[in-house]
Amino acid sequence: MGLSIRFYLFAEDGLQSISQRVMMGLIRGKDAMPQYAGTRQKVADVILENEGKKPVRIERAQGSYLTFDDQGQVHKDLVASGFAALETSMALEEALRKPQTKIVDLTPKLNREKWERENRWTLSKGDLEAIADDIWRRKEAGQPRIERAKGSAPKPPKVTYEAKEAIREITTSLISIDNKLRWLSEPALKGVAFEARENAKIESDAPLWRGIAEAADRYHEIQVRRRTGRGVWYAHVEILQWDAVQRTGEAIASFSERCDTKAKAEEAGRRLLTENAKYFTAETSVHTEVLCELEWDEEAGAKLH
Repeated sequence: MGLSIRFYLFAEDGLQSISQRVMMGLIRGKDAMPQYAGTRQKVADVILENEGKKPVRIERAQGSYLTFDDQGQVHKDLVASGFAALETSMALEEALRKPQTKIVDLTPKLNREKWERENRWTLSKGDLEAIADDIWRRKEAGQPRIERAKGSAPKPPKVTYEAKEAIREITTSLISIDNKLRWLSEPALKGVAFEARENAKIESDAPLWRGIAEAADRYHEIQVRRRTGRGVWYAHVEILQWDAVQRTGEAIASFSERCDTKAKAEEAGRRLLTENAKYFTAETSVHTEVLCELEWDEEAGAKLH
């Protein structure tokens, strides 16, 4: 037995399915649905129990909301909602752990219930039947099939097995190159960049050598900025929720501040860490770092992917 997930959108124009590609794109801020800009829509995530690739039972169906901004994106609202979920859940757990007294503070319980009302909805029998009809293709003759909700991001090309194997091998080589460059000194990095550009003039794999030169330049500039403190800096705090079974962590909230100097970024980082230290538990950690603009641009790009 295995598990899989499907997503459904309960819009005014009818029930639609949402592919995992589009849903993950919405969650990560890489996709949008301009057709629903400025609206709040009901969605459901459905966990299925499978035998092989065939669904045999609905394990769970949970209703929630997607709040689309004026661009048709939901990422910022999902982050805010996730952070509020963590905050209300932790406050309620802390209240339940306290010794019982005659005076009971109901605020944590009421705040959690308020979050549930604002962010969850219960699927009706008819909703579940409509989803089941789609999953097991129980449509009657002539009855229109459920349409796929469309995102604005272009569909990526199919990645063949051959392409995946090539990327896997290339990734291994790139990691080795990156590790070699990352720990070189400033003079060594300047030398590598120079030699790589010289090789690019005469070697048949010139594009690869130019890429190595650019990577060496970047690491050299990062070291210079960390040594001198020049340029724009960012203080960044990320709250990670850990799965003890899978041994994986997921960022559920983050806070950043742009600063004119490295010293100001360090000060801002200490303040952000202090403000968010209350969210540290056995299941969550609070990670703080100070990044120069080059590192920040790279980190922001990685999160979008």
